[in-house]
Amino acid sequence: MGPNHRIVVVTPSLPERADLRAECVASVAAQTLQPVAHVVMVDYERAGPAAMLNRMLPACIASDADWVAQLADDDLADPHHLELLAAHCADADIVYSWCRVEGRSFNPNREFDEAALRASNFIPATTMIRTSLCTQLGWRSDSTHGFEDYDFWLRALDAGARFVCVPEVSWTYRFHGANLSTGGGKI
Repeated sequence: MGPNHRIVVVTPSLPERADLRAECVASVAAQTLQPVAHVVMVDYERAGPAAMLNRMLPACIASDADWVAQLADDDLADPHHLELLAAHCADADIVYSWCRVEGRSFNPNREFDEAALRASNFIPATTMIRTSLCTQLGWRSDSTHGFEDYDFWLRALDAGARFVCVPEVSWTYRFHGANLSTGGGKI
């Protein structure tokens, strides 16, 4: 594994999602490119995903990984997900791929377009981000947009981050009524 492929996966989770979390963890364990670590943290205090991601950053730094890959506890990575993202990270600070969606008629898959991203969020949180960018920007739970990932993307754009879209499906975005994305107010 070369220095550009040292990846740590982070998964913030909710206590009641043990079954979904187990499936998520199994999907990371099945990766063709194994991460140096998979940091899973359960949010017993209901601090929110931004606080959880910030709490996981020290473990990411300690793992000496160059990349942080986010995967929500209710989503699944295909076996080639990390390998696919790693193959496109040379000229990027943030790499994302397309997804299949279960449980909702919704298609977030779009090529990267800075103007479109500044107008509205179309990039799901399941991305791979340079650890140094995560450390520089951190996540904020006080996002004026209501979603810490969108706030992060906008701040990353302002910091000059390079986004790369890999137009290939490599993960599953599962909707189940309790997602933040469906208005359920949870991770």
